[in-house]
Amino acid sequence: MSMKHTTLIMALAFGSMSAFAQNADRTAPMERTVADDVVKHLTPAQMEAIYGAETPVWSEDFASGIPSTWLTSGGTANGASDTDAVWVYRGTATTPNNTVGSRGGYAGAAGTAQYPITSATASNGFVIFDSDFLDNAGIAGNFGNGLAPSAQVASMVTDMIDLTNYTVIDLMFTQYYRRFAGPGSSQAVPATYIDFSTDGGATFPNSVTLNSAVAVNSSTASNDIVSVSAGSMIGGHDSVKVRFRWDGDYYYWQIDDISIINTPANRLSYTDYNGAPAQDIVFGPASGSSRMGITSLKQARSMSFDCNIINSGSAAQSNVKLTVNIFNSSGSNVQSLSSTTISTMAAGDTANWNTLNTYATAWTPSAEDAYTFLYTVTSDSATAVSDTFNFFVTDSLMSMDFNSWDNSIGASSNTTQWGDGAQMNNRHDLVGDEMLWGTRVYLSSSTTAGAILEIGVYDSSAFDGSTGMDPNKLVAYGQRVITTTDTAQGFVRFDFTDPTTGRGVDLLNSNGAYFYNLTMYDNQGGDHIRIRNDQSWGKVSGSGYMYLAALGNWYSGYSGSRSFNNLWIRAIACPAANAAACMTTSLDEGQLEGITLMPNPANDVVHIDFGMAMGEFNVTLIDMTGKVVKAESMLASSDSPVYVGDLNAGMYMVQVQQADVMKTFKLSVY
Repeated sequence: MSMKHTTLIMALAFGSMSAFAQNADRTAPMERTVADDVVKHLTPAQMEAIYGAETPVWSEDFASGIPSTWLTSGGTANGASDTDAVWVYRGTATTPNNTVGSRGGYAGAAGTAQYPITSATASNGFVIFDSDFLDNAGIAGNFGNGLAPSAQVASMVTDMIDLTNYTVIDLMFTQYYRRFAGPGSSQAVPATYIDFSTDGGATFPNSVTLNSAVAVNSSTASNDIVSVSAGSMIGGHDSVKVRFRWDGDYYYWQIDDISIINTPANRLSYTDYNGAPAQDIVFGPASGSSRMGITSLKQARSMSFDCNIINSGSAAQSNVKLTVNIFNSSGSNVQSLSSTTISTMAAGDTANWNTLNTYATAWTPSAEDAYTFLYTVTSDSATAVSDTFNFFVTDSLMSMDFNSWDNSIGASSNTTQWGDGAQMNNRHDLVGDEMLWGTRVYLSSSTTAGAILEIGVYDSSAFDGSTGMDPNKLVAYGQRVITTTDTAQGFVRFDFTDPTTGRGVDLLNSNGAYFYNLTMYDNQGGDHIRIRNDQSWGKVSGSGYMYLAALGNWYSGYSGSRSFNNLWIRAIACPAANAAACMTTSLDEGQLEGITLMPNPANDVVHIDFGMAMGEFNVTLIDMTGKVVKAESMLASSDSPVYVGDLNAGMYMVQVQQADVMKTFKLSVY
């Protein structure tokens, strides 16, 4: 499974991209920063998973500035006492205010407001030690001529905290740190430390070094959440003080949302692990297969599941096991899959996907439906339940998206990098021969008429990693000037049927998979073109690439980002119900089989997707007693909504009929 959790990258920093050629797959760093001894660095999602249900014992979000009971005096600069070498507050009414981070000459472009911390409550203020600015007054080259020349030592000490009743505790805060040098101007160590006192600040016998793994001239994320296991240092004491200490020179340390949280005895939390997501789906038939959020029944593949779990409580856990329950649209449990059992997990230990997986017993869907996955990890003393995840088996649609529109991406994202002729693709895998009738490519609302969109379907060997798609391996092609009709309905439809034979395009299982490659022309940025993207699950290595025309290179995405991931490129293929006939069917029958209905179940509006079909259709909804509850006629020229919010909850039959040919769906209304 070495390819399982690989993430390919392209460097991205503060909205401007440092690009490199995608001549070979590159893997992202295993972790954002390596954990210090008693320290963990968490994303906001991890923070919520581990601590979201806990009420802080003590907290400070700097909504009213640095509390008057805190100590911020006594700093030194260049070895001498200096009252200017202090932590300062950035609030809504301060100058500068909380939209400004460091003002130093080397924190970013000179004379501009620098990036502030992006903590949960940054809007009401945060604190900063701005070593860069204190040394050079914001002027590049002005070394040592600021208010408090580096190297500086500056402490920010909390007021008294009573932890008599709390012995197993974690200190939490959000930080944004950029590193140059630590004590003695040594670049071998960082400038960030936390000291702990149990005698009201008379002494600080316990210290923790932070950010050792942040490289010189590099920074943490602007919302890096630090968790320090502090129970052994301050737990159970009534006269606790915490000191945030800067000792070094350049660049800055921003802090917000400090809290102390009591750790419960029994708790399990999902967590990312070494680049692997908290929960994952592994699609067959082989390692590295694309994740297809929407698949036809004919192309349904085996699926297995895994997760990573941390024992985030203070007590050891016994008999830890993952169970994944799969529900259909009626709420019935169609399958339960379980991992092996871990006999013991110590507090703080993480069990990863190597153990908590269902690889031994995969699931293959056997019916068209909208399925829901629920991950549950249990021990003898605790339970962790995930959110639910959706997956769709349809009559004839295939796509890597999971029907979630999370962001949009395309040629107008950044004209200095994308440019006319920029490209994106996703790889659809096969388990049998297929016939492709067409595709729908879904657009964002910012797409404008006049832009040009091309699609090419290539067999999977067409992409070589540097020069792009081999034109000799093109099997289907379409081009459209985007119209106002396209932007209004939110998609562009490409028809691949042969006008003479009425057949679609043969896709051969011997090729394994096919790339659906989009080429975008936005008239030098004059027109916008952006494609819908789904971030539900990270794409598998090798299942999607992007070409930035202005930079002339292929890439596999952005570092640590899913903004280019599972595109809404929906292939309309052979229906599973009549797969053999589909390979020789007439055009009209093929068009009718391409009709789909989503979402299902529905509680407000259900949309009929007519695929390649044309003309007028009669749509009838019938309840389980045989009574017609709704009937209307509609043209197939648009994505047609049917309002079902006025129907009682239950099952209905939906008949879509043209002349003497009819297609029937089961619809669940809730």
